[in-house]
Amino acid sequence: MKKIIALIMVFVLATMCFAGCGAETQKIIVAEKGSAGEEVAKTLTDYAYTAVDTQTKALMEVKSGTADAAIVDYVLSIGSIGEGTDFEDLVVEGNGYSPEYYGIAFRKGSDVTAKVNEAIKTLKDNGKLEQIAKNYKLEDRIVATDSFEPFKQSEKDSDWEYIKNKGKMIIGITYFAPMNYLDADNNLVGFETEFAKAVCEILGVEAEFVEINWNSKEAELKAKSIDCIWNGMTINADREATMSITIPYMENQQVMVVKK
Repeated sequence: MKKIIALIMVFVLATMCFAGCGAETQKIIVAEKGSAGEEVAKTLTDYAYTAVDTQTKALMEVKSGTADAAIVDYVLSIGSIGEGTDFEDLVVEGNGYSPEYYGIAFRKGSDVTAKVNEAIKTLKDNGKLEQIAKNYKLEDRIVATDSFEPFKQSEKDSDWEYIKNKGKMIIGITYFAPMNYLDADNNLVGFETEFAKAVCEILGVEAEFVEINWNSKEAELKAKSIDCIWNGMTINADREATMSITIPYMENQQVMVVKK
């Protein structure tokens, strides 16, 4: 009987050790909560997924060793990791995941969407959009070739009339380079910052930038706390169902970032 009990105890301890060792060695992957990166990270069954507040935080987790990998926007990785950056010991692993496209979101049914589409086309045709993108090493990501419905002002609850009367467009953003970020002098810069200002100049209104909580972006848009979401936002079916989104202007993809 003692031998049987001893064997059972050995088996139980071995099982616990196996389970414990497996948990300890399972790799951890991080991504920004509510982002396209999170959708990818959740499909990677070789990793235990943990959500973080921002993409920059995801990179910090990998740098500090508290995570083995991060899923972030490819456009973020350009100029944000590698030699001469704060994350010079990080690299992109592999070729990335399926292409996705950025768009600018307005309230559902907004007539401003068409006005902004027209401005995007103007900037694409005159070369200014590519020039802005070149400042941030993003020129090979520009698309903006899709067709769109011409502008027609809404007879009731016109968003365009509302914004025009205010004289400004309130733009909801979060901070992440190279899209919207603060430079060494605390000035807001970035591809999206310059792009939004160029569009607003064509529309004849001022661009006013407001930092938002990414997880409540749709609620802020609906409540008119902001007039649009202009922050490297991936177009998907769920967002198209609840918001009015411009033509795609930039191609992106999600990539895995690890330590060298």
